[in-house]
Amino acid sequence: MATSIPGRDRGRVLVELYLAYGRADAEWVRKLWRRLHRHGVEAFFDELILPGDSVIHSLEQALRDTTAGIAVFGPGLAGDRWALTEYDALLRSCVEKGLPFIPVTFGGAPIAPFARDWAWVDFADAGPGGEKFDHLVAGVVDTLRGGGTAAELPERDVLREPPRPLREPERRSVVVCYAPADAEYGRGLVGRVQEAGLPVWSVRSLRPGDRLVWTTRQQLRHATVVVVVMSPAAQDSEDVTRMILEAQWHERPFFPVLVAGRRHYLLADLWCADAHAGGPLGDGPLAHLVALHEAALSGRPLPEPELPSASAPSVFRPSGARPGRVPASFALKRLRAALAEREFEHADLLTTTLLLEAANRLQSGVLGRRDAAALSCDLLAGLDELWAAATDGRMGFRAQAAIAPVGGRGHAGFLALSTGLGWRVSADEAVPAYREFAARALGRPGFFPTLRNPRGEQRMDWYDDWTQTVLTVHTRLRECGVRP
Repeated sequence: MATSIPGRDRGRVLVELYLAYGRADAEWVRKLWRRLHRHGVEAFFDELILPGDSVIHSLEQALRDTTAGIAVFGPGLAGDRWALTEYDALLRSCVEKGLPFIPVTFGGAPIAPFARDWAWVDFADAGPGGEKFDHLVAGVVDTLRGGGTAAELPERDVLREPPRPLREPERRSVVVCYAPADAEYGRGLVGRVQEAGLPVWSVRSLRPGDRLVWTTRQQLRHATVVVVVMSPAAQDSEDVTRMILEAQWHERPFFPVLVAGRRHYLLADLWCADAHAGGPLGDGPLAHLVALHEAALSGRPLPEPELPSASAPSVFRPSGARPGRVPASFALKRLRAALAEREFEHADLLTTTLLLEAANRLQSGVLGRRDAAALSCDLLAGLDELWAAATDGRMGFRAQAAIAPVGGRGHAGFLALSTGLGWRVSADEAVPAYREFAARALGRPGFFPTLRNPRGEQRMDWYDDWTQTVLTVHTRLRECGVRP
């Protein structure tokens, strides 16, 4: 719905959005307003206020009545306290009413921290009056009109906040994840998937004003398949790591594509499409991706890749190929960040991965008795300290030992531990899938870390692997003196 703004022709101009900006950037904003007007969008621009009208009253009325907001971050914004107050009021109005809020930047100006949760439009390389300038404005207008065309948004890290309840998108898609450094290959891969007739989503699908975190989480939660472009850049990317962990938590099937370096350490036990030459995804792997998508939509068992014969060109790389490794200090930093943001499920998965990596067991995804010696006492104590510090001592290995100390190496010892920590309601209960299982942690001291490895839980013997891993770690903890 469009509304009228007092101050110009006394309420006869229909307005669809409010333009907030620093007064030193007025010349550039004036050009933006004119281009919006050419596209049929009437924006509230304070230069339209007629002489004699109350400026404060006009601004307040526009904020109450507008149906969308654009906050312009330009070089002239620095030190403009009035503009920052206006931005705050506009953002609050848009959030309270559920209206689109679109940050815009030009001239190399940064987006303020309070606005970084919204997908923004960067006019850095778009001179006013040029073709790219008009293209970006057209993308904004399409968003305001409820269209589906994405503007040219830069690849950027998006997952930085804890989860909220998420609605299922209108259509479930194949989600393609890649690091910004791999954007060129990622865009080509998205096009290849589209050519196969599959619905596909990537960060380039974000539209101006989308909530970066929640939109991405929503797509990952309901993805049919999560395609991960693996490279050294992806190995080091906080965002790719978070997206993988989010998809693992929701038990989404993965389709890794290796374009450089080694396999991502979080996907070390999975087969992957081999694209080391940097070429497009081959017909064989693409057919397998289509089969995965169709199986996920219908609820059928996921198919295994059809591996080539010894004489055929290799299109799939076996899980025996070496995964990439990250320094323990770097991995612990990621764990600390997840705990600080109260991403306990992510932290749980990272803890398991850290221990598997320490024992060089990422590819198998399970720890055995002979692996115990590879788990250093310093590492175990460090992990415990991180969990305890983030949860006021409610979680971690010491908290678990205080509630349910391990009394033996066999199934009976694991059963006593799992019932004591709330991992199962009773000895007879079947353990649910990871997402439902992790939801039990609320109000249960000692629940995390669980040492579950959802990637391997499609195997028939996953429960035995979990039992073996837990008993190995807790026996080693006792040897290291990690006790309540």
